[in-house]
Amino acid sequence: MRRFVVLSAALLVSATAAMAQGMTMAAPPAGKLSIAASPRAMAVLSISTGVRGATPLKVTVDYGQPFARGRVVEGTLIPTAEVWRTGANAATSLVTDVELRIGSVTIPKGSYTLYSIWSPSAGMQLIVNKQTGQWGTEYKKEMDLGRVAMTAKTLSETRDAFVIALEPAAANATGGTLRMSWGKSEFSAPFTIAQ
Repeated sequence: MRRFVVLSAALLVSATAAMAQGMTMAAPPAGKLSIAASPRAMAVLSISTGVRGATPLKVTVDYGQPFARGRVVEGTLIPTAEVWRTGANAATSLVTDVELRIGSVTIPKGSYTLYSIWSPSAGMQLIVNKQTGQWGTEYKKEMDLGRVAMTAKTLSETRDAFVIALEPAAANATGGTLRMSWGKSEFSAPFTIAQ
């Protein structure tokens, strides 16, 4: 029974995400349950306004979460020296209720798309793009807000699922770290929140 509840919840989340994006999902054949190969995932950072009872402000990254499933990540699933959608399927979105600064790029509050470009020699660059609502492969360089070099780290264990995280800085700090990890690599960039 527990297994059925978990699968039902996963299917409900996938169906809800698809409906929210205006897409339709075909029902699996009778007697067969399936979960999307690259489900949608979110990283959310809540920021207190300091006003009692006020709704916190948020920074949200919504992305398709691919899985390696035994395939090579760096140079294959994450292409070499080509713009990557930074996830799977529909474009990875960044929605911020506050002005952010990632590296040297100032990001006014609003909606954006995150892309990235990786090479063994230059590392990973995060691309913040002003185009929104498109499929992940529909990249327009002229819409770039800016690019940020990310710090690379080799992980001790291989990660099958691609994960984006927004980690707050220490207490009373106004910022945090955006992290992306997949395969044997983790890429990070610090960000600050404008007051």
